[in-house]
Amino acid sequence: MRLHIATNEKIINRCISNFEEVHPGENKWIVLWGESTKDYVDDRKEVVKCKYNTTTFWRAVGHVKSYDKIIVHFLTQESAKFVCKITHPCIYWIEWGFDLYNILLQHKGYQLYSDSRLQKKYSAHNKLGLFFPIYKTVSLSRLQKLYYKAALKMKFFVPDSMYDEYPLLLEYYPALKNLQYKEFFYYPIDEVLGSNYEQQYCEGQNIIIGNSASLSGNHFEVLDLLKRIGIGNRNIIVPLSYGNKKYGDDVEDYGRLCFDAKFIGLREYISLDKYNEILKSGSYFIYNNYRQEAVGNILVALYLGGKVFLNTKNPLLKFYKSIGLKIFDFSELCGNDGYTSLSKEDIEHNRKILVNYYSRERQLNLIRDNM
Repeated sequence: MRLHIATNEKIINRCISNFEEVHPGENKWIVLWGESTKDYVDDRKEVVKCKYNTTTFWRAVGHVKSYDKIIVHFLTQESAKFVCKITHPCIYWIEWGFDLYNILLQHKGYQLYSDSRLQKKYSAHNKLGLFFPIYKTVSLSRLQKLYYKAALKMKFFVPDSMYDEYPLLLEYYPALKNLQYKEFFYYPIDEVLGSNYEQQYCEGQNIIIGNSASLSGNHFEVLDLLKRIGIGNRNIIVPLSYGNKKYGDDVEDYGRLCFDAKFIGLREYISLDKYNEILKSGSYFIYNNYRQEAVGNILVALYLGGKVFLNTKNPLLKFYKSIGLKIFDFSELCGNDGYTSLSKEDIEHNRKILVNYYSRERQLNLIRDNM
């Protein structure tokens, strides 16, 4: 039996179904609730939704030793406290990015922001949507100690999407050599894009920036660059539906100041199908994060045939190039070829790699072999 500790987040539904397909009847899911009023996880017999450290929570957990494996999907303050309270020989930490970079690595000096003043400026509004509803009430130092203590009790470190974060973690925290690497990813291309995914391609010329109102998207740096080099007849579309609301407001205000009606900020949650249609309206996708973030968006953009730009500081750029994807450094947007589209050969080359590497079949095999 596997105990899964997860957050109330969109990708969990798909993950529950796929774990059940591989290990039917052998999974119990506890979905921790924070301040969000949105319910992203379907009601199912194997799912319990509750707040941490309540009677409902501990009744749902039951006897810790009865589980062969405990799998933590994204390390939050609550799930870190849970890990610190229990003793179990086989705990998995599936890392999502925020839990690694914004807590553990940032404390050690890892740069996340193009402007170091951003975090202080928006700290009063830094609820960070679904990910960390009470982050603002706890110091980074205390969180780092809690996460580090939890990591010492884990057996497996499972980065969402790339191996490179394993040596990166050990570079900053050599004492965590107790952790063993396992591979997994949350975004099978054929599930995210739907049944007719093979017929879907980018159909427009818009510029799409980031995936959320996350400070680590470094939006202002992108907008300044685009203002300098120009955008032609293209529109700029910026998803800002979750994250730091005040930051999202300021990004939208600045975008409209620079580009007037050509700037479109997406502030409402929409269905995955509608969101994919918006992605299809683009040809140029800019993710100026200094850390792994927006993985699902990046993979979909690449599969659709978009020209994707990542910051050179982002470990994802090196990793994607290492598996052969045609992807670009953010600085290359300034060159003569910045606004040229990918060739048909490059698009099909990327699609072949993505289907082989990020298919639902391969995800099911990783669940079967690694978890």
